[in-house]
Amino acid sequence: MSQPILPLFHSAARTPSKPAQIQPAAPKPRKPQQPRWDKTHGMKFPINEEQERQLRILYKRHKELYQAESITVFVTMMLRYGLRNPNVLREQDYKDTGIYKTAKPNQVEYSLIGGERGYAIEWGLSERKALHRIVISVLRYMEAGGRLDHESVQPLKPSKQKN
Repeated sequence: MSQPILPLFHSAARTPSKPAQIQPAAPKPRKPQQPRWDKTHGMKFPINEEQERQLRILYKRHKELYQAESITVFVTMMLRYGLRNPNVLREQDYKDTGIYKTAKPNQVEYSLIGGERGYAIEWGLSERKALHRIVISVLRYMEAGGRLDHESVQPLKPSKQKN
């Protein structure tokens, strides 16, 4: 019991052991990661000066009602309304004016515009022209007194599929 503890730790008779070799785990095969449904795509489309003026007027008039913190959010809400209400969609004149507005559709909305069965393919247009047609159609609808209902401006979500 009178043996000191210290010499046990620094004993010369004890040989240092080799550090344990850690084998790296074999990497598991990964499937490609699906993008989140709420990831947005910034899409620009041209508008003329008159359309820009009308859009700004409508935005200022309705931003509190729709809780749109920017004109981009308001344009995206108009896009959602157009996707949910195809009866308001009409052919529109398209001209690249150099003045652009942006919409930020999520993955689901983006696939409805430019996906395999989207409006761009259905109408035989580019994604930008299809986006322009949808937003300007809703702009004309609102100019004529139409209103966006709360449910129709909410983000489109993927349907739940049972496995």
